[in-house]
Amino acid sequence: MKKIVLVLFFGVFTVGFAFAQGISTSKGIQKITEAINSRNDSLSIEKLYIHTDKSNYAAGDTLWFKAYLLKASLLNYSDRSGLLYIEIRSDSTDYLQRIMVPVFNGISYGSLVLNEDLPRGNYTLRGYTSWMLNFGENYQFKKELYVSNGPDTEWLIRYHAKVKQESGKDNVQLNLRINEFDKAPVGLREMQVSITNGKKTWFKSKTETSLEGNLDLSFDIPDKIPPKELALTIQDLRKSQGLRSVKVPLTLNRPEYIDLQFMPEGGVLVASQSSKIAFKALNEDGYGVNVRGKIYNSKQEEVGVFASSHKGMGAFNLNPQAGEAYSAKLEFADGSYKTYSFPVVVPSGIALSVDNFFDRDSCELTLTPSEDLKVGGKEYYIMGLSGSMVCWAATINFKKGQIKTRLNKTIFPGGIVRFVLTDQNIKPLAERMIYNHVNGNLNISVQTDKSAYVQRDSISLKIKATDKNGNPVSGSFSIAVTDDAQVKKDSIANDNILSRMFLSSVLKGHVEDPGYYYNGVINEEKWRNMEYLLLTQGWVGYDWQETLKPIKPMIYASEQEFLVKGKVTNAFNKPVAKSGITLLSKKPLLIMDTLTNDKGDFEFKGLFPVDTAAFFISARNKNGKKFNVGIDMYEFKPPVFPSVASRTKPWFVNIDTLNYAVLNQQLSLQKTYRTVTGKNMLKEVKIIAKKLVKGSKNLNGPGGADLIIDEQDISKAGKVTLGDLLTKKLKGFHETINRSGKPVYKVNGEAVYLIMDGMDTKFFLAEGTAYGEYLKELFEYYDADEIKGIEVMIKGKNIMSYGSRFLNPMSERPWDFVFIEVTTRAGNGPLLKKAIGNYVYKPIPFTIPRKFYAPRYLPESIADMSDIRATVHWDPDIVTNKDGNATIKFFAADNPGNYTFVIEGADLQGSLGFKTNKIIIKKQAIQVK
Repeated sequence: MKKIVLVLFFGVFTVGFAFAQGISTSKGIQKITEAINSRNDSLSIEKLYIHTDKSNYAAGDTLWFKAYLLKASLLNYSDRSGLLYIEIRSDSTDYLQRIMVPVFNGISYGSLVLNEDLPRGNYTLRGYTSWMLNFGENYQFKKELYVSNGPDTEWLIRYHAKVKQESGKDNVQLNLRINEFDKAPVGLREMQVSITNGKKTWFKSKTETSLEGNLDLSFDIPDKIPPKELALTIQDLRKSQGLRSVKVPLTLNRPEYIDLQFMPEGGVLVASQSSKIAFKALNEDGYGVNVRGKIYNSKQEEVGVFASSHKGMGAFNLNPQAGEAYSAKLEFADGSYKTYSFPVVVPSGIALSVDNFFDRDSCELTLTPSEDLKVGGKEYYIMGLSGSMVCWAATINFKKGQIKTRLNKTIFPGGIVRFVLTDQNIKPLAERMIYNHVNGNLNISVQTDKSAYVQRDSISLKIKATDKNGNPVSGSFSIAVTDDAQVKKDSIANDNILSRMFLSSVLKGHVEDPGYYYNGVINEEKWRNMEYLLLTQGWVGYDWQETLKPIKPMIYASEQEFLVKGKVTNAFNKPVAKSGITLLSKKPLLIMDTLTNDKGDFEFKGLFPVDTAAFFISARNKNGKKFNVGIDMYEFKPPVFPSVASRTKPWFVNIDTLNYAVLNQQLSLQKTYRTVTGKNMLKEVKIIAKKLVKGSKNLNGPGGADLIIDEQDISKAGKVTLGDLLTKKLKGFHETINRSGKPVYKVNGEAVYLIMDGMDTKFFLAEGTAYGEYLKELFEYYDADEIKGIEVMIKGKNIMSYGSRFLNPMSERPWDFVFIEVTTRAGNGPLLKKAIGNYVYKPIPFTIPRKFYAPRYLPESIADMSDIRATVHWDPDIVTNKDGNATIKFFAADNPGNYTFVIEGADLQGSLGFKTNKIIIKKQAIQVK
């Protein structure tokens, strides 16, 4: 790292200054550069990429992953964190699964078994370290996954929405057709159709499908609804179907609602300075749409035309005149048009442009001032950055007018380079991003030992990693090999380590199809389209003043290893020093002792917890006896991330013939597998004893509830809050907002009434506090490991005893409530949550790597369709040697066709690599004896 920094600093003060008049160095720019780089080095901001074996899973599948934790500045490995958190959430932010994994030298890998009861739908895989949480979500890893219960469990939905104006409102004519997966119509069914925007329902209708499974609906869209958030929910009202429902984004894409924005290169449109102007057009669904249009001045004279090149993006040149106001017009198919305003033309300013030549090792930087800035000798600063590290900087003045300089791109690392022009107060005046491919990424080549293989054949892949000059590279790589018949090919390379680290994590906003720019060799067309992307989404707006201030204390500390930490306090909440602390654990088996310090704190190191670790912690006095103290644990509290509502169209909506054929083949494979292996028999029926909650104050007696969540259920839920536990285990439990903006908790349509250890929680409600707010505090305050059991009373006699005890018979009815009885370990109700002097600490499940299992076959083995792996092979621990070589071997499965392999990795010194290709699998020849 030090060697790289020295090279870059040499570049800062020696490169480029003699290339043009008006460019020099100064103590001011040196001081600023040193301050920025020193701060950047101290912060050690991290970036994360996670390679998964695929993007679509079934409930019960194993998700295999490898994580690359790198420094954000130069993309070499991060030594800041030793713990990584991986979680999966639904698009409503309800917690589902979370694990922590160890990180060594920036590398971590493992697996996550998806719950078998996971509802089908869109999920977000998120990865982060504690240190990352100080710097915003862009540095964290997020990836959208789809989880299904098998294609044959889904409806096929085809819809068409037509919008027309009626009485000044947009009226939607929605035609729906619903089929089962085998294309049988879902006919003559009573359905409830809803149109929602977040938690707000704008339209709801009970109707019946026709014999052919069709529904025709008409409704108005209020103007205040954000079109990007509309969703369509269809629910089968037959109880025999368990109120089966499906929710999909509702896309209207009205042409008149196209969002068209114009962005001058550098960010400012300066009068009389010829400027490159980029533009981007987005549909209502937030995706790019191709457009053509004309440009007009204030006299409505046509001064130019434009047409998009890729994903609604493009660029054109314009020489704006002082005092002019420019606009653009898009004409639609019906002859109507819409006018869009240009940015304001400023009379005074500096135009920044960069010619980034595709086939050259240099780029040309041009700074053109307005006439008034050529006098006075005022100085400005220009900096070139990679990430947040300054790699080149200079002081400039415009005494002799326009400045042009050619920069050798080898002084910058590969990836995004950002040029920023500031005044002497470090106020940004212009900014421009370019892509630097000169230093290059890793080249990965893969050689197979055969041109094609047969079922159950042995496959050998020879991997070689080299740098841009062909020199061998030692690096860490991972490979996923998947069956094209079972894993969607278009999901393989739509995002990869290059697009994530260089684009998605750098640019503001959503980058559409980022893998396009890095899927294979970058040609001139991709290069030009990447330029448009950086011109339209490459204005960062960094707060440079913050870089010159002392670093503030961080909210989240970095974690080098797993620790068990806590504090012992007495009845007056004062720390207890020199208290003996004992830690006991059965899994892993260990006993440890320590003493609290003067602040009452204690800490246990050197622990390596297993998946379901539990530590019993006990505080004792000087005589070795328990005494009246409390133990508070310093635990990692995962933040509540904002909702990531997916706008991706699910596969079963308006599905095309090709995709349906692929899914039908997948279903056929699964049926064949069940027949061959005999695994299509009915599941064994087990008689399960009635659940009981030990120590419960249930008014109906032991087990007198409609739903019981016992200790075994709670232990399986992992490290969650009481609220998370209820969301996960109690169907229909949710939080909503009332008209006063206060939280309200319900189970389906009935209000939640919480009882803890037989105590009415409303008794402890502070004056002026809404009951929902108090419940929210309790649901977030209590952890699942502090709960013995939960009993839920929903109907019949189970609610009547609670109604007569806790409700006002004059104003409240028992059937308007769902009563939840929570039994805590401390047994003190909502007063004290921990047992005196003891604490049962269950950390977030700690996952250690396990090997991906794949069978090994003898040469005479015959394919019988009992092996239909979707992920044929997964290896996260490929390390190329000093010659850049590595070899991996595995066996083909039984399904003939094509496999796709994806290799990703890094040399952990700043270079990244990505490679994808096909392997052909043919049927075995029939052997005749």
